[in-house]
Amino acid sequence: MDMRELMDFLDEGVTCYHAVRELEHRLRADGFEKLSESSLWTLEPGGAYYTVRNDSSLMAFRVPSCAVKDIKGFHVYAAHSDSPAFKLKENPELTKEGAYVALNTEKYGGMIMSTWMDRPLTIAGRVCVEQDGAIVPYPIKLKDNVCMIPNLAIHMNRDINNGAALNAQTDMLPLLMLKSETVASESNASETQNEETAGAINVMLAEALTAQTGRQYRAEDILASDLFVENSQKAVLAGACDEFIMSARYDDLACVFAGMKAMLEAKSNDYINVLAVFDNEEVGSLTRQGADSTLLRDTLENIADGLGVTGAICRTWRAGSFMVSADNAHACHPNQGAKADPVNRPYLNKGIVLKYHGSQKYATDACSAAGVKSICKKHDIPVQIYTNRSDIAGGSTLGNLAMAQASMAAADIGLPQLAMHSAYETAGVKDIEYLLCFAKAFFISA
Repeated sequence: MDMRELMDFLDEGVTCYHAVRELEHRLRADGFEKLSESSLWTLEPGGAYYTVRNDSSLMAFRVPSCAVKDIKGFHVYAAHSDSPAFKLKENPELTKEGAYVALNTEKYGGMIMSTWMDRPLTIAGRVCVEQDGAIVPYPIKLKDNVCMIPNLAIHMNRDINNGAALNAQTDMLPLLMLKSETVASESNASETQNEETAGAINVMLAEALTAQTGRQYRAEDILASDLFVENSQKAVLAGACDEFIMSARYDDLACVFAGMKAMLEAKSNDYINVLAVFDNEEVGSLTRQGADSTLLRDTLENIADGLGVTGAICRTWRAGSFMVSADNAHACHPNQGAKADPVNRPYLNKGIVLKYHGSQKYATDACSAAGVKSICKKHDIPVQIYTNRSDIAGGSTLGNLAMAQASMAAADIGLPQLAMHSAYETAGVKDIEYLLCFAKAFFISA
């Protein structure tokens, strides 16, 4: 596999909106037809289709070339498009110390906040404008390195290396620019918003949108936006032998990438292959485009309707279906091995990870695990096991949430990685190849 292709995808997918746009570009180039959820679908055997909800979740699928009566069910590969970041609040500009313009933000997801400091950051997301009487959304990204979150010097915080706490409202506000008049005084040294700085972001967005579309936009044309402060550093290969990859948003865009490549390259004889990319996994999936919405169920039912089969037939298809929820897993840490389970300890470049959780935060059970292991055995794909230490709660993912809406056999898998939810994560280059091999084998399996 060409690692440059993966790295480009990680760099371009700076927000969920940009990741879905990249997916659309690649699917359309391969002949996939876009469908609207607001229209009835008419599908053909052998056809390839996709639909998008709220610009940030995508469902792509291939109908097998066999007769509709011979279809056995669905093979669903699920992942998520979002990653932890800082989300801009409304009216975000704040004057600090009478000299600086900072941005009022809040946490999106559970990030390691210290890793966001002293890095080049960008602002990206989507904006909504009125165009020909309709509200039109556009993905948008300002220049790389448009802002940063400066650390406090060690001379002013001697305890900084002893686990100093960080406050999202006071310590983590990004610095955007200087005021035009930078002389501070006691009377204006507080944190305020004033006429000079208000609307600075919308001015920048309008300029970027004008350059992006060729249409002239002003700040007042920006009706609303969903904007995030994101790490603008590019993905790189690392290690003495380039055996590692370091990137922002590796969790979970690497799994999205593997699913996309498999969807483009693999076809089933008698199953409908589905690539399900959900948004908002990092904040609980409780949105209309999240895994705990009706999105997957709606899509499967729309496919059945588009092929002219009854709801009863669709339910029999689901009973014979399988989903893999692909979301990254914790590799055993080189300096903190005691944090891992005594036995089930994945490592980088040793294979994909099958994830278990006694409280069922992961969907894996004996039968679904056997299905994953059978595919891996047939195709010589190394597979590792992950469980939490019994005294560490661990995380969760979208598998069980999606299954509550559209039940079928399911297993949770992922790529082993270090520094999950850091602004810049580390993983192994071999593992993404293993996951791609697995995803293709999953889509062609009987």
